[in-house]
Amino acid sequence: MIWTRFEVMGVLAVPLGLMLARTDLPLTLVAQGETQFSYTEAEISFSEDVAPILEENCVICHGGADENGAIKKEMELDLTSYDALMVGSEFGSIVEPGNAEDSILWTMIEFGDMPQDGEPLTTEELEVIKTWIAEGAQNN
Repeated sequence: MIWTRFEVMGVLAVPLGLMLARTDLPLTLVAQGETQFSYTEAEISFSEDVAPILEENCVICHGGADENGAIKKEMELDLTSYDALMVGSEFGSIVEPGNAEDSILWTMIEFGDMPQDGEPLTTEELEVIKTWIAEGAQNN
């Protein structure tokens, strides 16, 4: 019996597809037509990953209460919630979903301009925020 290449590919595709489905390894097609396997971690969660970083480092000046209980929002920026963050500042949007490099939030923290009165964010915190923006800045 002689099989065509399409029959052979069909026989090989089913086990490969099952293996990928069971291992959560996405199949990425490379520009040259080759295939490669890459493991990607679960997407960054705003509520579980990003919000705690903002709360710890940024809210003191952007949405938190000062020592007298008054809400402090420098540059009219409120970072206490996803919706407030996406409204932006007095200058407009600070997050460009899917594009960290064009996001003011990323630019300000990447170069250490923010937090202004605190320690710069750690490499891990920077990576979380950059990845979240690059993934589309989802409210998740």
